[in-house]
Amino acid sequence: MDSITERAPPLHLPPPYSLHRLDRGDALAEAVRLAPDAGAGTLVVHQAPGLLSLAVVLEPEQPLDLAQMAFALGMVALGDALAAHCPPERAVRLVWPDEIRFDKARLGGGRFAVAPGTGPQDVPDWLVFGAELIADRDHLPEPGAYPNSTSLKEEAFEAPEDIISTFASYMMLYFDRWAHDGIEAVTNRYLMRIDPPLLRGVRRFEGDRLIEITPTGGGRRSAPLLEALGQTGWRSAEGPKL
Repeated sequence: MDSITERAPPLHLPPPYSLHRLDRGDALAEAVRLAPDAGAGTLVVHQAPGLLSLAVVLEPEQPLDLAQMAFALGMVALGDALAAHCPPERAVRLVWPDEIRFDKARLGGGRFAVAPGTGPQDVPDWLVFGAELIADRDHLPEPGAYPNSTSLKEEAFEAPEDIISTFASYMMLYFDRWAHDGIEAVTNRYLMRIDPPLLRGVRRFEGDRLIEITPTGGGRRSAPLLEALGQTGWRSAEGPKL
Protein backbone atom coordinates (compact mmCIF):
# COMPACT_ATOMS: atom_id res chain seq x y z
CA MET A 1 0.00 0.00 0.00
CA ASP A 2 1.24 3.53 -0.81
CA SER A 3 2.30 5.59 2.17
CA ILE A 4 0.50 8.80 3.11
CA THR A 5 3.63 10.66 2.02
CA GLU A 6 3.52 9.13 -1.46
CA ARG A 7 -0.16 10.01 -1.86
CA ALA A 8 0.12 13.55 -0.48
CA PRO A 9 -0.52 16.45 -2.90
CA PRO A 10 2.53 18.47 -3.93
CA LEU A 11 3.68 21.14 -1.52
CA HIS A 12 5.19 24.31 -2.98
CA LEU A 13 7.65 26.17 -0.76
CA PRO A 14 9.81 29.28 -1.22
CA PRO A 15 13.44 28.51 -2.23
CA PRO A 16 15.05 28.73 1.26
CA TYR A 17 13.06 25.71 2.45
CA SER A 18 13.92 22.04 2.07
CA LEU A 19 10.94 19.71 2.47
CA HIS A 20 11.19 16.43 4.37
CA ARG A 21 8.00 14.38 4.53
CA LEU A 22 7.63 11.99 7.44
CA ASP A 23 5.46 8.87 7.20
CA ARG A 24 5.28 8.26 10.93
CA GLY A 25 6.68 9.59 14.15
CA ASP A 26 7.14 13.04 15.65
CA ALA A 27 7.90 15.89 13.24
CA LEU A 28 9.60 17.95 15.96
CA ALA A 29 11.83 15.04 16.99
CA GLU A 30 12.73 14.40 13.35
CA ALA A 31 13.60 18.06 12.79
CA VAL A 32 15.78 18.00 15.92
CA ARG A 33 17.54 14.90 14.56
CA LEU A 34 18.16 16.59 11.20
CA ALA A 35 19.03 20.04 12.54
CA PRO A 36 22.81 19.67 13.10
CA ASP A 37 23.44 18.54 9.51
CA ALA A 38 20.45 19.68 7.43
CA GLY A 39 20.49 23.26 8.69
CA ALA A 40 18.15 26.22 8.50
CA GLY A 41 15.05 25.98 6.37
CA THR A 42 14.61 22.24 6.82
CA LEU A 43 10.84 21.76 7.03
CA VAL A 44 9.51 18.42 8.26
CA VAL A 45 5.86 17.68 7.50
CA HIS A 46 3.85 14.76 8.82
CA GLN A 47 0.27 14.20 7.65
CA ALA A 48 -1.65 11.34 9.21
CA PRO A 49 -5.33 10.59 9.82
CA GLY A 50 -6.46 13.24 12.27
CA LEU A 51 -3.14 15.11 12.43
CA LEU A 52 -1.16 17.76 10.57
CA SER A 53 2.30 18.25 12.05
CA LEU A 54 5.21 20.41 10.93
CA ALA A 55 8.58 21.54 12.26
CA VAL A 56 11.14 23.95 10.81
CA VAL A 57 14.83 24.27 11.66
CA LEU A 58 16.17 27.75 12.41
CA GLU A 59 19.73 29.02 12.85
CA PRO A 60 19.59 32.29 14.80
CA GLU A 61 22.36 34.84 15.09
CA GLN A 62 21.24 36.21 18.48
CA PRO A 63 21.78 34.79 21.98
CA LEU A 64 19.00 32.54 23.25
CA ASP A 65 17.61 35.33 25.46
CA LEU A 66 16.43 37.04 22.28
CA ALA A 67 16.46 34.17 19.79
CA GLN A 68 13.73 32.35 21.73
CA MET A 69 11.30 34.96 20.39
CA ALA A 70 11.41 32.89 17.21
CA PHE A 71 8.70 30.89 18.97
CA ALA A 72 6.42 33.95 19.00
CA LEU A 73 7.32 34.55 15.36
CA GLY A 74 6.36 30.98 14.46
CA MET A 75 3.03 31.34 16.26
CA VAL A 76 2.32 34.61 14.43
CA ALA A 77 3.17 33.03 11.07
CA LEU A 78 0.97 30.02 11.80
CA GLY A 79 -1.91 32.12 13.12
CA ASP A 80 -1.83 34.34 10.04
CA ALA A 81 -1.62 31.33 7.73
CA LEU A 82 -4.64 29.73 9.39
CA ALA A 83 -6.56 33.01 9.25
CA ALA A 84 -5.83 33.26 5.52
CA HIS A 85 -7.34 29.84 4.81
CA CYS A 86 -10.38 29.67 7.09
CA PRO A 87 -13.94 30.98 6.90
CA PRO A 88 -13.70 34.73 7.57
CA GLU A 89 -16.38 35.14 10.20
CA ARG A 90 -14.55 33.38 13.05
CA ALA A 91 -11.24 34.12 14.74
CA VAL A 92 -7.94 32.31 15.14
CA ARG A 93 -6.78 33.01 18.69
CA LEU A 94 -4.00 31.93 21.05
CA VAL A 95 -3.98 30.85 24.68
CA TRP A 96 -0.69 32.00 26.25
CA PRO A 97 1.77 30.85 25.27
CA ASP A 98 1.28 27.97 22.83
CA GLU A 99 -2.32 26.82 22.31
CA ILE A 100 -4.19 27.60 19.08
CA ARG A 101 -7.97 27.98 19.14
CA PHE A 102 -10.50 28.52 16.39
CA ASP A 103 -13.86 29.94 17.35
CA LYS A 104 -12.93 29.22 21.01
CA ALA A 105 -12.29 25.50 20.33
CA ARG A 106 -8.83 23.88 20.57
CA LEU A 107 -7.26 23.34 17.16
CA GLY A 108 -3.69 22.52 18.21
CA GLY A 109 -0.59 24.31 19.38
CA GLY A 110 3.03 25.27 18.95
CA ARG A 111 6.19 23.51 20.14
CA PHE A 112 9.84 24.50 20.44
CA ALA A 113 13.23 22.86 20.82
CA VAL A 114 16.63 24.37 21.59
CA ALA A 115 20.04 22.84 20.89
CA PRO A 116 21.20 21.04 24.06
CA GLY A 117 23.60 22.90 26.31
CA THR A 118 22.57 26.39 25.12
CA GLY A 119 22.75 29.00 27.87
CA PRO A 120 20.76 32.27 27.89
CA GLN A 121 23.71 34.23 26.52
CA ASP A 122 24.79 31.58 24.01
CA VAL A 123 23.89 31.72 20.33
CA PRO A 124 22.04 28.43 19.68
CA ASP A 125 23.47 26.13 17.04
CA TRP A 126 19.86 25.61 16.03
CA LEU A 127 16.26 26.03 17.14
CA VAL A 128 13.17 24.16 15.95
CA PHE A 129 9.69 25.62 15.81
CA GLY A 130 6.97 23.00 15.49
CA ALA A 131 3.19 22.87 15.43
CA GLU A 132 0.50 20.22 15.52
CA LEU A 133 -3.06 20.74 14.32
CA ILE A 134 -6.13 18.53 14.48
CA ALA A 135 -6.67 17.77 10.80
CA ASP A 136 -9.94 15.87 11.21
CA ARG A 137 -11.90 13.88 13.77
CA ASP A 138 -13.25 11.27 11.35
CA HIS A 139 -11.99 8.44 13.55
CA LEU A 140 -14.23 9.49 16.45
CA PRO A 141 -17.60 7.74 16.68
CA GLU A 142 -19.11 10.92 18.17
CA PRO A 143 -17.09 14.07 17.43
CA GLY A 144 -19.78 16.09 19.17
CA ALA A 145 -18.77 14.46 22.45
CA TYR A 146 -15.61 16.62 22.33
CA PRO A 147 -16.98 20.17 22.27
CA ASN A 148 -13.73 21.76 23.39
CA SER A 149 -11.85 20.85 20.21
CA THR A 150 -12.37 21.14 16.47
CA SER A 151 -10.52 20.29 13.26
CA LEU A 152 -9.40 21.82 10.00
CA LYS A 153 -11.82 19.62 8.07
CA GLU A 154 -14.87 20.36 10.21
CA GLU A 155 -14.27 24.10 10.01
CA ALA A 156 -13.84 24.07 6.21
CA PHE A 157 -10.23 25.25 6.18
CA GLU A 158 -8.54 25.17 2.81
CA ALA A 159 -6.07 22.40 1.95
CA PRO A 160 -3.30 21.67 4.48
CA GLU A 161 -0.71 22.16 1.73
CA ASP A 162 -1.96 25.73 1.26
CA ILE A 163 -1.71 26.40 5.00
CA ILE A 164 1.86 25.07 5.16
CA SER A 165 2.99 27.06 2.10
CA THR A 166 1.49 30.24 3.51
CA PHE A 167 3.04 29.57 6.91
CA ALA A 168 6.47 29.23 5.28
CA SER A 169 6.03 32.53 3.45
CA TYR A 170 4.89 34.32 6.60
CA MET A 171 7.92 32.99 8.48
CA MET A 172 10.17 34.69 5.91
CA LEU A 173 8.12 37.89 6.08
CA TYR A 174 8.31 38.15 9.86
CA PHE A 175 12.01 37.38 10.05
CA ASP A 176 12.49 40.24 7.59
CA ARG A 177 10.36 42.54 9.78
CA TRP A 178 12.33 41.48 12.85
CA ALA A 179 15.58 42.39 11.07
CA HIS A 180 14.36 45.76 9.79
CA ASP A 181 11.77 46.94 12.33
CA GLY A 182 12.80 45.20 15.55
CA ILE A 183 11.38 42.27 17.46
CA GLU A 184 8.36 44.30 18.63
CA ALA A 185 7.04 44.18 15.05
CA VAL A 186 6.61 40.44 15.63
CA THR A 187 5.78 40.17 19.33
CA ASN A 188 3.08 42.83 19.14
CA ARG A 189 1.19 40.74 16.57
CA TYR A 190 1.62 37.68 18.78
CA LEU A 191 0.22 39.48 21.82
CA MET A 192 -2.74 40.79 19.81
CA ARG A 193 -3.96 37.22 19.22
CA ILE A 194 -3.81 36.13 22.86
CA ASP A 195 -7.08 35.50 24.72
CA PRO A 196 -8.65 36.97 26.65
CA PRO A 197 -8.07 40.27 24.84
CA LEU A 198 -7.24 43.26 27.02
CA LEU A 199 -10.05 45.72 26.42
CA ARG A 200 -8.23 48.17 28.67
CA GLY A 201 -4.63 48.07 29.72
CA VAL A 202 -1.36 47.04 28.11
CA ARG A 203 0.16 43.64 27.38
CA ARG A 204 3.82 43.49 26.42
CA PHE A 205 7.06 41.56 26.77
CA GLU A 206 9.80 42.60 29.15
CA GLY A 207 12.68 40.42 28.04
CA ASP A 208 11.15 36.95 27.79
CA ARG A 209 8.37 37.62 30.31
CA LEU A 210 4.82 38.67 29.60
CA ILE A 211 3.50 41.61 31.61
CA GLU A 212 -0.05 42.95 31.71
CA ILE A 213 -0.70 46.42 33.08
CA THR A 214 -4.28 47.25 34.05
CA PRO A 215 -5.82 50.72 34.23
CA THR A 216 -5.37 50.65 38.02
CA GLY A 217 -1.64 50.19 37.61
CA GLY A 218 -1.44 46.55 38.64
CA GLY A 219 0.67 44.05 36.75
CA ARG A 220 0.98 40.32 36.35
CA ARG A 221 4.16 38.60 35.23
CA SER A 222 4.04 35.13 33.75
CA ALA A 223 6.75 32.54 33.84
CA PRO A 224 9.53 33.06 31.29
CA LEU A 225 8.43 32.08 27.79
CA LEU A 226 10.34 28.81 27.48
CA GLU A 227 9.23 27.70 30.94
CA ALA A 228 5.59 28.45 30.10
CA LEU A 229 5.51 26.25 26.98
CA GLY A 230 3.32 23.20 27.45
CA GLN A 231 1.56 24.47 30.55
CA THR A 232 -1.75 25.01 28.75
CA GLY A 233 -2.05 21.22 28.45
CA TRP A 234 -3.18 21.32 24.82
CA ARG A 235 -1.09 18.26 23.92
CA SER A 236 -0.78 14.65 25.07
CA ALA A 237 1.87 12.13 24.02
CA GLU A 238 -0.26 11.29 20.96
CA GLY A 239 -0.72 14.88 19.80
CA PRO A 240 -3.35 17.61 20.28
CA LYS A 241 -5.98 16.68 22.85
CA LEU A 242 -9.48 16.21 21.52
